[in-house]
Amino acid sequence: MNMMKRLRFFYCALIFSLTLLNVSCRKEKKTASAAIVQETPSRYTWYYFSENTYKKAEKLPLVPASISKPWTEAVRISSCGLEDSKTTENPKGFATVNQLGMLVFQGDKINFVNDSEIFKGRTAGNLVFAGEVPVFSVYKSTFFNESISAYQKTHPFLVQFNSEQNVFYPMINIENLGLDESSEITDFIFDGQFWTCSIKKNSAEKVDFSYLTFQSKEDITLLTPYNAQRMLHISETSVDSFRNARKPLDFTAAPERLKKLLTTVPSDIEFSVSVQTVQSHSPRIFSRTKKSSSGQEMLSAKALISDTWIACLFEDGTMYLNGALFEKNILNGGKTMGIKLPKLPVNFVYGDFVITGTTLYASWEETAFYKTKRSGFISVNLDEVLYRR
Repeated sequence: MNMMKRLRFFYCALIFSLTLLNVSCRKEKKTASAAIVQETPSRYTWYYFSENTYKKAEKLPLVPASISKPWTEAVRISSCGLEDSKTTENPKGFATVNQLGMLVFQGDKINFVNDSEIFKGRTAGNLVFAGEVPVFSVYKSTFFNESISAYQKTHPFLVQFNSEQNVFYPMINIENLGLDESSEITDFIFDGQFWTCSIKKNSAEKVDFSYLTFQSKEDITLLTPYNAQRMLHISETSVDSFRNARKPLDFTAAPERLKKLLTTVPSDIEFSVSVQTVQSHSPRIFSRTKKSSSGQEMLSAKALISDTWIACLFEDGTMYLNGALFEKNILNGGKTMGIKLPKLPVNFVYGDFVITGTTLYASWEETAFYKTKRSGFISVNLDEVLYRR
């Protein structure tokens, strides 16, 4: 059974109230408890990336074609994060836009902050929070981008974003970690205390990988490339340590709220979900597989957990949501609800997301193996979808 057939079966198992969708499903699972709401155009807006900004699109098929690029070089939303809720205002959501800058979402307001000095020619992502401050990484993918010299004068690694001033501040360069100009940190895991990094070093003969971990002696957001070296405790680590920190865990070890949220997913559906709490460290991946391998493609999902709600978005646009959004009542009497985002064309997928106030922002992109073509995001008015229907 191909992915789309499996997803149609997936939808049927989710449906609680058939009148909401005005469709039928002959083999509805008895365990289904989530009401699914079908989106209508008046409730959502498409956006796509073009040149150095984003633009609104009437329909996704009308988005202009784009040149296929490796994901490290393509303009696309590469990671998302959400600050903790405040009692007086909507929390801000953040999205790193690879090669360009940062999107800041707050309720139905969108702000886009460009910085060519930080982003141009660099792969950006891995958005986490150090306290209340959004922090992300950048590096040069010399394998795909030959126009970028591997020996530039500066090699930033960690960058923080001040959302009040809309300014990016480099915190740590690779030189601060005792690395030379031929090295790049291509990935890291932050567990709230330690930063474990994967380092790629290029030479004329070969490419080597090494691993290190570091901890800041003070608040890491106070670091700059001028004081970072003396403020860090650095040690080498092993590839096994990095892989153990990165590898997916069995879904049985997932947070209880997430397991409860996804109870209606049929047991024969295999999926991998990247889970992050608001204003937190690196996400953790949990996967659910069957004992006997079927060769079926595993579905991918993102989950976000806040104090009052939890949501999980699958790549086909199926979202589960439970709890109460900002300054709103508990949804559906405390039962899980489902949202079915607009159907995407073939080779398109949904990715990371945030919910700020009652607005959902979810990334989408057109993919082909390791390359990306068109990309952008969709905004959905959840107040209209969930509370006024």
